Amino acid sequence: MEQLANINPEAAQYVTDAGIERWARAYSPRNRYNIMSTNIAEAMNNAIKESALKLTTQLTTAVDVAICVQVDETRYMRIYPITFYTFLVKDEGLDGTVDLTTKTCTCKEFDVNQIPCAHALACIWLRRFSFDDYCSPYYSSAFLVAAYIREIHPLKQPSEWLVLEDIASKIVYPPVGRRGPGRPKNNRTPSFGEEVTQKSCTTCHRVGHNSHTCTYPDVK
Repeated sequence: MEQLANINPEAAQYVTDAGIERWARAYSPRNRYNIMSTNIAEAMNNAIKESALKLTTQLTTAVDVAICVQVDETRYMRIYPITFYTFLVKDEGLDGTVDLTTKTCTCKEFDVNQIPCAHALACIWLRRFSFDDYCSPYYSSAFLVAAYIREIHPLKQPSEWLVLEDIASKIVYPPVGRRGPGRPKNNRTPSFGEEVTQKSCTTCHRVGHNSHTCTYPDVK
């Protein structure tokens, strides 16, 4: 009872007011015949089975989904603890050195996005820490609700707007750009640490060229 009072005083007071004979079998005045039934537990499990399968965090749904996707990637990583809070994570693509105290990783994804990267998630899972503690509070549901807590009034018609004269007289032109020499690139520039898929030849099965530019003999 002391442990319950420390966790939730209101729940402890509710149980105390209900009477110990109502929830403690040892103090029940009725004859229980020492029969232990799991009907109540099974009914409770059936009531919460859909919610139990969902990830319960204080983060928004989009961040929860992103974390779940990256947690699935950690299955193939090897973790080598350096200290209790620092780790070397071996990945097939890009290795990372994680420091949970400073919330950083050498892949820089943890530093920039303020959400644990796959390397950091592997370390957090190893230590059985909470993912919420390593995400920026701006990704929490509380911050999302706070953004819309104040009322939002609709704007008036543009003809009724009160615009200062020095602002209304200014004309904003598009930026002056100079087209570079040569043909423009069709493919985007890959991000840092992103794996670039190499083309392979369907004739000789080597990488770096395709079947049209293959100079190797046919492989049978």
